[in-house]
Amino acid sequence: MTWQETHQQGVFSRSIGENETFIKLVGDAGLPLKREHWAINSAATIVPTGTFVSSDLGAHFRLAWAHLCFQHPSIAVEVAADDTKFIYTVPADGAALETWVSRTFSVATGANSSADVIPTFQPTPYAKLVYIPRSGELLGHTAHWRTDGIGVLLLLDALLALACASSTLADPASLAWGTEIVRLAPAVEEAAAIPKESTPELKERGAALVGTFSHAVGAIGIPYLGDAATLPTGTRSVALRFSEATTEKVVAACKARCISVTAAVHASVAGANYALAHAASRGKHYASTIRFALRPYLPDPYSTPAFAAGLYTTGWIKRVESRASWTERLKAYQDEYRKGITRDFLDSHREYAAQLAELIRNLPQSGDQPPSDVDISSIGIADKMIRRSYGTSDAGFAVNAISVGVEILSQQAVTFVWTFRDQLNLSAVYNESFHSADQMSQFVSAVRSQLLEGLGVQD
Repeated sequence: MTWQETHQQGVFSRSIGENETFIKLVGDAGLPLKREHWAINSAATIVPTGTFVSSDLGAHFRLAWAHLCFQHPSIAVEVAADDTKFIYTVPADGAALETWVSRTFSVATGANSSADVIPTFQPTPYAKLVYIPRSGELLGHTAHWRTDGIGVLLLLDALLALACASSTLADPASLAWGTEIVRLAPAVEEAAAIPKESTPELKERGAALVGTFSHAVGAIGIPYLGDAATLPTGTRSVALRFSEATTEKVVAACKARCISVTAAVHASVAGANYALAHAASRGKHYASTIRFALRPYLPDPYSTPAFAAGLYTTGWIKRVESRASWTERLKAYQDEYRKGITRDFLDSHREYAAQLAELIRNLPQSGDQPPSDVDISSIGIADKMIRRSYGTSDAGFAVNAISVGVEILSQQAVTFVWTFRDQLNLSAVYNESFHSADQMSQFVSAVRSQLLEGLGVQD
């Protein structure tokens, strides 16, 4: 599964890993509609300082993007024609590099914000970067098989560090292209040294994890628009940001209870699903994802920002019952998050992902109502991945806000959660064919109310 040069000079390939295969199968479901389920969108809202105020920022970011490809060549990896391998082609010369940059970097002068651009995205072989001058946003877009929610912020961090030093950057064509292949990201199975050969014990552990996905059957969901014939259109989001003062109270209340903010928000997302569900559905259980970044559990250098462009994440499904109180749900989620990731779990992950891929390939056709729950994905403290400022007050950037989300093509939605600049953020990401902005605004407001009430925090 390591990168090897093919019979073509300067062209390298490796097999797609099991975890990447699973995520890619999920994404590929949207290809007939010229969409890509779970493709990741990440944005940083920047404000230039000093001499950068009057600079051509588009040129700064374009140059930085070319250098980022040298630092993180996996942003230029594509899927081979046989759909079983990843391919990376070393730029043969400056013209080849310029062609790649022109295909992947753009300035959206006509857009008001990322909300105008995200619904227009279609599947692309490489990662993309869009600069939106009116909103000051840098918007990254990539297939999920390439990286994860932590990785995209680390990539934005590296990009901004390069951009604020653009006056000292060399012509990217003059870089030692060909040496960057040592930085091509391996699959998590290789990075974590997961056993290549399965055993009955590993198969059993993998099957137990896959079995958690059965909780999705018969679970509660919120009302949605359309019917079985309704096709997805653009991905939208509704955001809610807590004040610094309220965030401080939330964090203090969680610390006093020895719980994580993620677990508390998770319990609140569960509660919001019940609050918005039809009354007749409120006796159903709620199923959602317990997500973990695998990066902290990998050896160096794969645990470091040097391998930001790698898919190093996992998760499983947790069920809570309708009769459970907010406090009982909180305990259930906190117990799950406290488990962490063990060596036994890592060793079984190849088998787990392979079985998940088989499940996706063989999903039965069902006449039942499609799942329409709102799940959760917590990024954590984003300041650990992306800085609040770059360069200096004389020449640099302040980062006022960040966001992370995924493309959604189903009736389900996801609430992304992160803290940045001491403010807790919620962002409900959904498809506009199935949910309205008003409904999702009600949802994030319900999450906020449940969180503050559950923790006993006065706003």
